[in-house]
Amino acid sequence: MNRLSSNWTIVLKIFIPVFWFMFFGALTLATFITNPVEVPQYTTSSFKTEMLIILITGTLFFLFTFVRLKRVDADDKYIYVSNYFKTYRYPVENIDKIVIYNHLILKVAHLYFTGNSSFGKKIFFIPFFVNLREFATK
Repeated sequence: MNRLSSNWTIVLKIFIPVFWFMFFGALTLATFITNPVEVPQYTTSSFKTEMLIILITGTLFFLFTFVRLKRVDADDKYIYVSNYFKTYRYPVENIDKIVIYNHLILKVAHLYFTGNSSFGKKIFFIPFFVNLREFATK
């Protein structure tokens, strides 16, 4: 079985969003429960509002970008798509096309299915180009 997605997928999908949310969530929570007498600069209403906006904006950014990434493996007959909690197997014939988009920092592959899959009609993954080229030539 060949891995078509990069090893960076788990880092970008799970580790970075979790650490980011824990840090900014704790910082935002601290601004709301801190005693204003001890630390007055962090308990102003404008600072609390800014921290809440940063937390919500960052969470939405991660939800709509990195959390959507999937791990993709393939062999001769099937393609395996995983969100690191569940793995689904689809016949290779169900793949309509694979399109690679060059975003600012990374290249993201969009895998389109002919019908619906458990993750929708298209999935996103960061390609591991060596194995992806080999899979595409088969």
